[in-house]
Amino acid sequence: MLIRMAEAKRVAKALHTRYEPVRAVVLIARILEKALFAGRSDEVVFWALVYAHYRGGELCGTTEAELAAFRDSILPDPEDLQ
Repeated sequence: MLIRMAEAKRVAKALHTRYEPVRAVVLIARILEKALFAGRSDEVVFWALVYAHYRGGELCGTTEAELAAFRDSILPDPEDLQ
């Protein structure tokens, strides 16, 4: 499965507009937990990206290094390609 960075950003933006911060973080955490225990690494990475964008957008160097293993499965945002 391919993970679209633009989609993660869209979901994060929707969470900002629809929910109070505490509720949004709880929702992300619950979905992450379900994906983790279901063994769905692609969903875990997607929701981790959603959380990162929800909290500020840019990923730190450590996180970028950890995502390197999934780089083939993540489609960058078209804005990032330019």
